[in-house]
Amino acid sequence: MLKKTLIIVSLFAAAQYSLSQIEQAQKLVVTVSAEWDSSSGAMYLFDKIDSKWVAARANVPVCFGRSGLAWGDGLFEKRDGMHVKKEGDKRSPAGVFEFGSLYGLDSLPPEGVQYPYHQITKLTRCVDDGMSKVYNQIIEEDSSSKDWNSAENMHRVYPDYKYVLMVDHNPKHIPGEGSCIFFHINRTPTTGCTSMDEPDMRIFLQWLDPHVKTVLIQLPKKEYEQFQKQYMLPAITINQ
Repeated sequence: MLKKTLIIVSLFAAAQYSLSQIEQAQKLVVTVSAEWDSSSGAMYLFDKIDSKWVAARANVPVCFGRSGLAWGDGLFEKRDGMHVKKEGDKRSPAGVFEFGSLYGLDSLPPEGVQYPYHQITKLTRCVDDGMSKVYNQIIEEDSSSKDWNSAENMHRVYPDYKYVLMVDHNPKHIPGEGSCIFFHINRTPTTGCTSMDEPDMRIFLQWLDPHVKTVLIQLPKKEYEQFQKQYMLPAITINQ
């Protein structure tokens, strides 16, 4: 009985933490697909003004992983079920996340972008080898002892990584749960990222404010509608 009570208390605490993360956000990015296996969808941007979500952009076309979406690990605990994110599954993570660092191939970010920017060099790698100590991290290859057998050479991923914003998925770097998840340009189905046309990515990056808490909610439409009612999120429609 004690064990069952502790589990209930733990789940309640996790739910309260997740709710607080959404409530504290001042900017909201929503990306939705029609179904779990859909490789395309739409992005919506919202600003919180006078405690209400106000749309900044709507129905921006995006692409997800070739196989669709699967529950990932972010601000919400990973959900159990048939769609659970794994390394190499070609699915983008579903759930609630924050964004990490912004990278790009150009020496400077697009005009008007306030977000801290790092130029990708010939040595920039994102490590996807679960046996490595730097799994699911972006590093410069000469900055640590090489202990991986697999990593993305980000300098070679063109045009996709002309602008690339890291999604804070699998923040504990648990082997096999998925790595190197980004928002980037070149709107085609991906191996697990979310992609969009370059002009849309520029506008998105200009809209971001590094001094304001921003949350990404990425879900199939049916699941988003459940979140919307539970967490008083803005309603959306997909025009596809």
